[in-house]
Amino acid sequence: MPFARNRALEAALEHAPDWVALIDDDERAEPDWIEKLLAACGQFNAEVANGPVRRIYEKPAPHWWKSQLLKPRPTGTEITEAPTNNVLISARIIHKDGLGLRFDERLTFGSEDIDFFRRTHAAGAKMIWVDDAFVEEDIPASRVTTKRLLSRMHMAATSGAFNIVLREGRGKAALHFIPKSARRMTFGGLATVIGFCLKPFARERGEKLYYYGLIRLMKGSGNLRGLLGQAHNYYDVIDGN
Repeated sequence: MPFARNRALEAALEHAPDWVALIDDDERAEPDWIEKLLAACGQFNAEVANGPVRRIYEKPAPHWWKSQLLKPRPTGTEITEAPTNNVLISARIIHKDGLGLRFDERLTFGSEDIDFFRRTHAAGAKMIWVDDAFVEEDIPASRVTTKRLLSRMHMAATSGAFNIVLREGRGKAALHFIPKSARRMTFGGLATVIGFCLKPFARERGEKLYYYGLIRLMKGSGNLRGLLGQAHNYYDVIDGN
């Protein structure tokens, strides 16, 4: 939630830091995590360093689910956005005498971290990838059920569209997302029907096409929901213990 993230930034600033590290509450950092992020910032003259998350699944994801893992890229590669699950930022970015940035508290249902770092990049801060600064995250079985995976796709599309509404206005966002949503829902609907008909004859291939179509439908309907500014309840559900 953006409120908690902003409170964390305020608490950090009370100690007059040069740098602030952010990690999710369900993750574990390797012993040299911060050292690697900080060293990379010094080497490449960057103000933001983002590293990878090693996900440990309690139960494998369904065979039709396409992994969201990023492709490997060299340390020092410049990036334009980042999440808050593994990141080091210069205090200048959040200090009132610097950029003074905060998480947008209107983004209560996702993407507030992506939005924050997009604005950070737009303000001129150099952001880099650090390929060996790992954190680990346990993924409970409940998070890889069909319902939760599809809900996550819907949430991401909803918050992504709403973010553009906030930054560029509803009119410009509509010009972009209405045609995109129509394409997604049209091809998603076709893929779902074809996949469903194919399943009795080629089960795995049919299921992949069927769920590919459902994901397209979730993204298309999520884009429309975001244009209307309707919140999504994905994070209201607690996964694991």
